[in-house]
Amino acid sequence: MSTSSSSMPSVVYALLQDLEVDDGMRVLDVGTGTGETAGALTHRLGPRNVTTIEVDESVSARARERLRRLSLQPEVIVGDGFEGHRGRAPYDRVLATVALRQLPMAWVRQTRPGGLILAPWGTVYGNVDAVVRLTVEGDSATGPFTRPVEFMKFRAQRGSPLPHTDYLSAGPLQDADETTSSLTEEEFVTGRFTDLPFVLGLRLPRCRHAVADKREGARPVWFYSLADMSWACVLFHDGDRARVWQWGPRRLWDEAVRAYEWWRDRGSPGLHRFGLTVSSSGQRVWLDNPSAESWPLDVSPA
Repeated sequence: MSTSSSSMPSVVYALLQDLEVDDGMRVLDVGTGTGETAGALTHRLGPRNVTTIEVDESVSARARERLRRLSLQPEVIVGDGFEGHRGRAPYDRVLATVALRQLPMAWVRQTRPGGLILAPWGTVYGNVDAVVRLTVEGDSATGPFTRPVEFMKFRAQRGSPLPHTDYLSAGPLQDADETTSSLTEEEFVTGRFTDLPFVLGLRLPRCRHAVADKREGARPVWFYSLADMSWACVLFHDGDRARVWQWGPRRLWDEAVRAYEWWRDRGSPGLHRFGLTVSSSGQRVWLDNPSAESWPLDVSPA
């Protein structure tokens, strides 16, 4: 299994543009990887102002040598990026090039008031994330999602492979409740980097979904509860109403339909209209602004 990867340069430099660094700013770069981001920041700000942290000692060593050969020598730290690096705090900017499901308070506490935290963030619902741009205000940070991305997840937050057969062993298909749905494939299966899957993840806690390939006009979409062994499957079929099977205490397809209707009733807002607030009491997601419609986000698997 891969433990580190090089992000697409256009994505990295879009992140650097969003970071809005200026002369004299101190930056913490979380997830050294190849050293590309740390190198670009060092070229812009100088080695004294850039700290980069990587959990994998061998990856960090290769990045350090690569940067040294280019005469770029930021502070290269081996450690858990989730904990930040207090030794050179406070930072004006924190940039992560690894995706999270829960943003650590350590970053908030190590960033000066008015400073920015920029990170890919997503839910367990799927693999697609969105960049969140948070402004630190006292003991919390808040800000909007800006664009869809897909990054390798923080190791501690990747989650285990879904045991599909375990779910069906707990609740066999013949024991599931079978119904139909008027929601169509075109409405619900909108594609990998579209807004809807990301929004559904905000509204469906502790649920993972999987979209299968379409064959002979039929496409199954599966939903798995991470809180218990509940599951659901909706089979979209060209020209027919979708067939639905649900098993367990949670009715996951019913939850998905309610989440879809919530989104549609608000004018199908794009992800840029949503935002995140991080504080010691947890994470809250909001629509349009933090003082408007908001709700806590449960990121625990159980």
